Amino acid sequence: MKAGIIGARGAGKSTVFRALTGLPPLEAHAGQKGRARVGQIKVPDPRLDFLNVLYNSEKKIQTEINLLDFAPNPKEQAAKAALDASLVPLIRDIDALLIVIPRFSSPSVEVARVIEDVDAELVFVDLDQVERRLQRLAKEGRGGDFERATLKKCHACFDAGCPLRTLDLTAQEIKTISSFGFASQKPALAVVNYEAQGGPVEFSAAATESARVHGLELFALDALLESELWELDPSQQLDMLKAAGLELPAGARLIRALYRCLGLITFYTAGPSESRAWSLAKGATALEAAAEIHSDIARGFIRAEVISFEDLERLGSEAKVREAGRLRLESRDYVIKDGDIIHVRFKA
Repeated sequence: MKAGIIGARGAGKSTVFRALTGLPPLEAHAGQKGRARVGQIKVPDPRLDFLNVLYNSEKKIQTEINLLDFAPNPKEQAAKAALDASLVPLIRDIDALLIVIPRFSSPSVEVARVIEDVDAELVFVDLDQVERRLQRLAKEGRGGDFERATLKKCHACFDAGCPLRTLDLTAQEIKTISSFGFASQKPALAVVNYEAQGGPVEFSAAATESARVHGLELFALDALLESELWELDPSQQLDMLKAAGLELPAGARLIRALYRCLGLITFYTAGPSESRAWSLAKGATALEAAAEIHSDIARGFIRAEVISFEDLERLGSEAKVREAGRLRLESRDYVIKDGDIIHVRFKA
């Protein structure tokens, strides 16, 4: 999973990146090559820790989020635009956006306005792309009827000033436009960068409504405070978090928000060799879970042995789960539940 950080100059994008990854920002860069720095956030998972101990696994493999920070383009930054337009080609293949909104200790910057300004920039670049593709289809003449109809539906959404993430599209329509990598279609979090010294963040009704209308979730983050946590040992980090009224560091909270934003669940594979957590779209089947593990497993799928984490934790061992009749044999069409532990039987 990849998420990219975007926003206006001075919003605190690089500070947010450091708060989440512990890595320093990149210097200003006018070209495209070398503009992105990738930081990895391992997803903390107590359920995976339990499985690792229970099975005495040799390896524990957590899911990871790759977070991209982009070096500013001096020309774009000088214009003080809501978005650096030169980043758009770099964000087309990522899974989600973190739109950083400056708030700090003063409410002088209106959250709703920034959301609208950034989305307006995303809509503008997507609209240009749609219009160019429609012109090309018109020149080609025959064929492409479904694509043309889908793009016109997107065009109407853009004309209304709405990002594509708010448009209700069918599975076939989503597949048809998937290669375009529309920026405004990306699931997104509005990361409000504030100062804890200013007290708890209280979002205005306008900000909450704007986030809802734009298909966003608001995520409050004291980026400066949490970037300083990386300089402390674990016990000092906990003390500093508690003093700020926080239970978990930014990375852990962000991951939860991104999973909600992307509609993801977690399933597991576990055994003596390794215990591993996997991300999967909510509503996905056992066959799709098998494909996530390995394409060969999906091709030779026979059945899935499934245990719920709650049953395993309650009964204490896989043997006792079997004795209690709580191990289930499921077909390829079984819809995976969050916390399922699966073992796929397959033929090579």
